[in-house]
Amino acid sequence: MKRQQILIGIVLIATVALGYFVLNPSALISLINPNNPDVVHAQLLSTYNSIPTSSGKNAFLKQSNNLTTKVDTELADLDSEIISCDANVDNLMSTGSIGGSCVGGGTTLPTAKGKFLGGQCCGAMTTTKDYHAQLQKLQVYKNIPDMPLNPYKTPVELAKKWIDVDKSTTLSADQQKVFNQALSMSKEGPCCCKCWHYYVNEGIAKKMIQDNGWTGQQVAQFWDNSSIC
Repeated sequence: MKRQQILIGIVLIATVALGYFVLNPSALISLINPNNPDVVHAQLLSTYNSIPTSSGKNAFLKQSNNLTTKVDTELADLDSEIISCDANVDNLMSTGSIGGSCVGGGTTLPTAKGKFLGGQCCGAMTTTKDYHAQLQKLQVYKNIPDMPLNPYKTPVELAKKWIDVDKSTTLSADQQKVFNQALSMSKEGPCCCKCWHYYVNEGIAKKMIQDNGWTGQQVAQFWDNSSIC
């Protein structure tokens, strides 16, 4: 009796599976040949449509060679963050609206809470090798409270904190000399353009010079390690 029930169950499962593949032939093609160009395109298009910003969509198009080549899931995740040069994080948090970048226009999100600011506002990242090496370098700062350890995926609230620090902090004449020295030593300064990341890094530099006694060399090294240009 038990054997009969098992057999009936197997037949039912097989019937349901067969019906599914009859109604969804693309699923059968995907199962048989997941590298089929049509299947790959359909999967890439689905990911593309899920990306919330035009900047992220443009990055994904470049990485996927116009939706023809599979993209590393880590890159697709970074594309899904809020990619923008806009430093008006207050506006993002209150209205969900933020300006664009060199690679895309502005966007409005239902809510910015719990989301991340992405670092691909000047161009798409096409490999994770240098990205992982950069994240490793930033680990030397992990014991500093609220230090952003991933400039390509920075929580909105954390970015706002450091932008506010930048706005509210005035350096003494001697501290400003250290800051200026860092500017002359760093490859890009706080960032290559005055975006959200620029003011985050400027705020961090001011705080570290003022409270932790960082030298110009230490500030410059941090800026270079945190570069997204």
